[in-house]
Amino acid sequence: MSPSRRALLAAPALIATPAFAAWPERPVTIIVPFGPGSSQDVLARLMAPHLTRAWGQPVVVNNIVGAAGTIGVDRVAKSQPDGLTLTLTGDASIVVRASMNPRPPYDPVADLAPISQLGRTPNVLVVSNATPYTTLAQVVAAAKAAPGALSFAHIGAGTSQHIGGELLNMLAGIELNAVAYNDGGAQLQDVIAGRATMTFASVVTALPRLGDGSFRALGVSSPERVPALPDIPTIAEQGFPGFDAVAWLGLFARAGTPPELVARIQRDCVAAMGQPDIAARLTDLGVQVVGNTPAQLAALIQTEIPRMAGVLQRAGLRAQ
Repeated sequence: MSPSRRALLAAPALIATPAFAAWPERPVTIIVPFGPGSSQDVLARLMAPHLTRAWGQPVVVNNIVGAAGTIGVDRVAKSQPDGLTLTLTGDASIVVRASMNPRPPYDPVADLAPISQLGRTPNVLVVSNATPYTTLAQVVAAAKAAPGALSFAHIGAGTSQHIGGELLNMLAGIELNAVAYNDGGAQLQDVIAGRATMTFASVVTALPRLGDGSFRALGVSSPERVPALPDIPTIAEQGFPGFDAVAWLGLFARAGTPPELVARIQRDCVAAMGQPDIAARLTDLGVQVVGNTPAQLAALIQTEIPRMAGVLQRAGLRAQ
């Protein structure tokens, strides 16, 4: 049995009370604060049909992008606490932007109700086939020879893509030029075309492009290799120990949503991820399934906010 499957089976079966047996009375919206094809979007759209059947109401995925996910998350933070508006977002909008200027327009602890950390998604450093680089060492050497001449694309300040590029700058002693995009599709197209030298792309979005030869992979951002890319070494093992820039995917409701309802949503989402078709697809995409409890996600957030503040400070980013 795979570790992902064991994690799902180990998740506690939280039972909703009769008071919420009729929920939802209307369609449920999952706001994804990143664009189509992002890891958050892919996971939400995989779960939506299963949740529609479980809840007896349509589950609609709505992409509201911008500001490293904070615009879409803010929509949920200001919604009604009825469980009908959720967000499937990443760590950037929850634990990273909390320590950056400008701060998000919501308090990620006070204004949101954690439901579950659904998974983790490593990034893979990719370069355009228009470049001559076939190894990370070659990129670092070129960057040292011409400071600021090479660029890395990312989808917003504080995202794991942004953190990955800045960590590489810090650990390698180089000056890659950071270029921000609101549109993940445009970001990848600029890397493919050579207008941006490289990006730390989510494994979910990178895998199809690696298969068709759109760009080359030079390293993965997680401490361990990714099963979906077993031949691609980690950045840590290529001379940069401690390199770790992995995004996690979390589901949230508005703060004040009744705990019994949060428990039901958590149970049904974890059950959906355990369906054979979803579990197999997530494994193929390189997503590391978690599926933990609301309390465990809340504890993770409390730990990660100060940890990421330290990372931002060491990387010379706009920490408060």
